[in-house]
Amino acid sequence: MQLSINRSIFLEELSKANKIIDVRSVVPLLGGILIEVDVDKMTIISSSGTLSYKSVLNQQNSDLEIKEIGRILIKSKHILDMLRKIEDDFIDLTSIENNELRISTKNIEFNINILDSEEYPLIGFREKGVKINIDPKSLKQALNQTTISIYEWNKKIALTGANFKTEENNLIISTTDMHRISYKKIYLQNQNVEDINIIIPYKTIIELPKFIEGAKNIELVASEGYASFIIDNSIFQSNLIDGQYPKVEGVFPKEFTNTITVDSRKFLKTLSRADLPSDDGLAATINLKLTKEILFVRTNVAEIGNFEEEFKEFSIQGDGDLMINFNSKFLQEAIKTFEGEEIELKFVNSAKAVVINKKNEDNLKQVVLPTFLG
Repeated sequence: MQLSINRSIFLEELSKANKIIDVRSVVPLLGGILIEVDVDKMTIISSSGTLSYKSVLNQQNSDLEIKEIGRILIKSKHILDMLRKIEDDFIDLTSIENNELRISTKNIEFNINILDSEEYPLIGFREKGVKINIDPKSLKQALNQTTISIYEWNKKIALTGANFKTEENNLIISTTDMHRISYKKIYLQNQNVEDINIIIPYKTIIELPKFIEGAKNIELVASEGYASFIIDNSIFQSNLIDGQYPKVEGVFPKEFTNTITVDSRKFLKTLSRADLPSDDGLAATINLKLTKEILFVRTNVAEIGNFEEEFKEFSIQGDGDLMINFNSKFLQEAIKTFEGEEIELKFVNSAKAVVINKKNEDNLKQVVLPTFLG
């Protein structure tokens, strides 16, 4: 194998491939990155067993010039370190007798041992199935807004991931840990959408945004047991979680006794002041007492002290008579997902969940159950 390539682009693609490698894998060779060079392209492949990644580079997207085809398996750590230190725009890669890789420029030569590529397991990438096109920025934002409600170690396996389902030309992403629900709706413009109802693991959900950054196009392909995200010239593929995800919409309250509208930034500052740290590291319980003119925000942590603030910068629809408790961490995380927008907090009573959404818009809903003090 012998070729020349744009150093920064090669470094970027190797770094992405390296992100999903699990050093604890029971298959040692999955700790490596496979590079296959054909007459007109280079393919970079990595896998953790659950997640797999493939990137295709060619002359157009990486200034690739191939002199000799071949296939190598590399351990990425030292190669990535060296590529970051090299300042040249282009590098030459040459495999030597299938046991060394030479990285060279006009003034640098670096030889490193490589692994046996023939032993690398065959990774199948699914590109056929039910397909939908998703705006990259919308997907990244949705993932960041819904990840908060996943508990990776939930005993109910279906709840250790995010539910992706289609409904009336919308992609709906739902997550819940049984204490809160995150619900995001993405409109799929100009598409005849087939039914999708899948559960994508937590690990995939937290890694995927790293691969979306700067993407122009994303196509989700749902097939039996797999979800493939085709991102420009690469594929990010994940196993799916078996099971039936609960219909979280069914637990949303429909009628409310009180709705307050607040600036999320201002309200978060008050909640942050009230969030007294405890010696055991547990989240404080915040008590909200609502009247027509004042929202009293209170906490009382036995070993620390107590806090009270009168919050008056809100408008209200309702009778203005409510007292309710929340886990401070859950409530703050839910409100942060609205990124400084004006929001509505909708209450039924002290025993029912609060529904939070952007004012006059329900594409994103955060639902937080109250905390009951013994």
